[in-house]
Amino acid sequence: MKYDFCILGAGLAGLSVAKEISSIPDVNAIVIDPHGIGGGASGSPIGLANPATGRFATKSWRAEESIEAIKSNLEEVSPFSSEKFFSHSGVMRPAMDSKIARRMQENLESNNWPDDWCEWLSEDEIKTRFPDLQSEYGGVWVSTGITVAIPKYLQALSDYLKDNGIQILEKKKFTLDNSSGSWNFNLSDGTQFEAKHLITTAGIKTKEFDFWKELPLYPVKGQVAIFECHDNFPYKAAISALGYFASLDSKTFVAGSTYEHNFTHQEVDQQGKEYIEKRMLRVMPQLKEKYRLIDQWSGVRASTPDRMPIIGLHPTIENCTVFAGLGSKGLLYSSLLAKEISLFLIDDSPVSSEISLERFNSK
Repeated sequence: MKYDFCILGAGLAGLSVAKEISSIPDVNAIVIDPHGIGGGASGSPIGLANPATGRFATKSWRAEESIEAIKSNLEEVSPFSSEKFFSHSGVMRPAMDSKIARRMQENLESNNWPDDWCEWLSEDEIKTRFPDLQSEYGGVWVSTGITVAIPKYLQALSDYLKDNGIQILEKKKFTLDNSSGSWNFNLSDGTQFEAKHLITTAGIKTKEFDFWKELPLYPVKGQVAIFECHDNFPYKAAISALGYFASLDSKTFVAGSTYEHNFTHQEVDQQGKEYIEKRMLRVMPQLKEKYRLIDQWSGVRASTPDRMPIIGLHPTIENCTVFAGLGSKGLLYSSLLAKEISLFLIDDSPVSSEISLERFNSK
């Protein structure tokens, strides 16, 4: 079988790209991932699409477009799931000290936010809306934040893609050869297929392919913990301070994440759990001894020197494109940048300079 595109990686980046390509007439594509859907960093149990990022709630790059794109995708694929997998929950960002509060307020005033996206809440206002939340210094309420159960979203997205003619090969080992000018895949079960163009969306594993081993991607391990409350999780909104704390049901919630730049293994560990719990109880002290651990998860994100994603053509190999480096902003950026890479490959539209691979090739 011959395809126009093979997308190598079935996480947020890869499946979002496949969705864009599936809407183009007379273009066919296949997705392959030896680790399965969401088998990498995209497998985190819950994530936030939060446009007020970092310690100081800085407005993210192309925030309005990013939120609109992920909202559209979530709503479009939701009929393909029998379960609720996202909520327009909003995100409460309490400041944990006076310096953070000052910087947050400065960003709120200077970042040119759309009306009703963000507002500053005083300590008293937070206590009224979010009882018992640590909020001595006030904080930023981000009404447009979205909480997503990522594995359920990816499963709905994959079912949507299959319904729209995209084949997805999961947990299939393969060898890859492009000596003929096309990309030839030989699967461990004997199946073969050919693609004219390869789009690698494999996160940190992108560097395991020799032709992308020089990419400026750096591994950052993240652990999260899944807890069950004795009563109910106290907030419908997600909380973002010293990590994030979010729930899609009344009992369980996800707390994370660690950012481990130096790690000796990729598994969950007691140290990660204790780190998360310590920070969680600084933000929500009322939960002390009122929850239990039910699971842990870990993954390795791909970060870049400037913490911006990478899209671009290989400098020497034809028909070879990369989309990687989403870091902890996979939900926020994947839908928008999938549209950008689709326009780049199909219509030859330029890639934004902030995310173009050429920003590193020219140095």
